[in-house]
Amino acid sequence: MAQIIDQIVKVSIQDAISSVTTVDVNTMALVGTSDVESAVATKILSVEGAEEAFGADSQLTAMVKAFYAQDVQPISVICIPAGDDALAAVKAAASEGHKFYHVVFATESVDVATLKTWQEWLADAKKVAEIQVSDAQALLNHKQDRIAIFQHDVDGEYLNVAITAKKCAMDSARGSYAHKTVQGITADNYTAEQFATLTDGGINIYTEVAGEARVFFGTTGSNEDFIDSVIKDDWVRFNVQSRIYKLFGEGNDGQGVNYDDAGIQSVGACVLNVLEVGADEYHQYLMKGRNSVNVPSYAYLKENYAEEVRKRNLPLVSGKYSRMGTINSAQVTIQVVL
Repeated sequence: MAQIIDQIVKVSIQDAISSVTTVDVNTMALVGTSDVESAVATKILSVEGAEEAFGADSQLTAMVKAFYAQDVQPISVICIPAGDDALAAVKAAASEGHKFYHVVFATESVDVATLKTWQEWLADAKKVAEIQVSDAQALLNHKQDRIAIFQHDVDGEYLNVAITAKKCAMDSARGSYAHKTVQGITADNYTAEQFATLTDGGINIYTEVAGEARVFFGTTGSNEDFIDSVIKDDWVRFNVQSRIYKLFGEGNDGQGVNYDDAGIQSVGACVLNVLEVGADEYHQYLMKGRNSVNVPSYAYLKENYAEEVRKRNLPLVSGKYSRMGTINSAQVTIQVVL
């Protein structure tokens, strides 16, 4: 079921090669098993809190330890105890009002069909998932753009928790997950062939290269899809929605936005402001000088979209932006001359 705000302010993000409360994209939930049968989804502020809520030796407590082992992390995290159906537990926690954007889940294995079920809900709920498995060979190029798969096979270690905690503290929409170091996670050993197979297949790994362990490369469904791209798009969507929604309630001294050229321009200004903020030095989610917004005139709408005008719906507001990416690899040619 779509969110109510989607019915009031519908924002469509269309990926094109270059030619009110806002959802916080730096909130996360850990999903795992609990040793306490009566445990429920709750906000956790410390390892001790997790031990009390879920048991000292539970999977959820181990995940919380990985969360707080990072040199930076959010102040708190939502923990969701789950059994065989982790997605059902996540849905229930969301319906209970728990606020989270990243869903961090670890399991021994998962198949593509299950990922597709997760993807459907994540796309509808506008969330992303970081899922850890011990062997991701069956998930190469899984094509689910809201799911980042992490391969790590050290018992009791949660690479996906570590990197997501660190990125949420740093700002998960800025930059990328690639080339980040994390604390408390053992680097896996891969041959050059294994490294290429996994990363080319969109699988995220943590391994040592040139003497330093790093995350490679922050991808989702393939090696051309990156988790930060989805987060950037969602940030734009959430903020455009909330800005326009706020305008509808507060514009014109609370009387409502007039359906005239000035009112139409004010809606367009909300969109442009979000894009400009996303491109500023603090955020760096979008590229400077690549943002634009187009709005129709009232005369044009009256002539060509009279039914929409009668419904007091404003169509044809459109914007363009380019995401700010990161350079993850490079090819360099050096000529030796005498």
